[in-house]
Amino acid sequence: MRAIYVLPLLLLASCATCWRGGEPLRSTELASLRAVGADFRKAKNIEVYRGLAHPKRDAEVYAQQLRTEPHRFFADFAFHQKPEPVTTSRVKEIVDLYGSADSHQALSSPKTTCAGFHPDYALVWSDSRGQRVLQICYGCHEWKYIGPGGVLHTDINEPAYFEKITRWLPPKP
Repeated sequence: MRAIYVLPLLLLASCATCWRGGEPLRSTELASLRAVGADFRKAKNIEVYRGLAHPKRDAEVYAQQLRTEPHRFFADFAFHQKPEPVTTSRVKEIVDLYGSADSHQALSSPKTTCAGFHPDYALVWSDSRGQRVLQICYGCHEWKYIGPGGVLHTDINEPAYFEKITRWLPPKP
């Protein structure tokens, strides 16, 4: 009989992680995603960069990397200087995944158990209108697009996160 009372508590505890997604995108987010997705699909020169260590969660490692490793900044976050060797077909898969509304959920906040948004990867491309950056944060399960038209920040839904993106772009070793 006590299991009946414990089960809801266990379920609640298992959900008390950084990510609490589940809400579908609102109409304004869907419109923005369509515009960003169309722009993203036209890109010819996408490079994939791996982020440095988390500046809050791994502060000592991050500080050491800033001192010793060649790096560059995209949208206020530090990444390794050289792009990752990601195949053109894999980049296309990521572009297609990002462009699908099914891969997004409305941003859930606040995420109090996170150490804060910090992208594990950035996809970067430019054209005559400027640079675009798609940041992917594994700790928060979030996509964050920054470009000439503004910012679109959403959660990555569970199937896209667990079954695709973290397999295609592995977490840091």
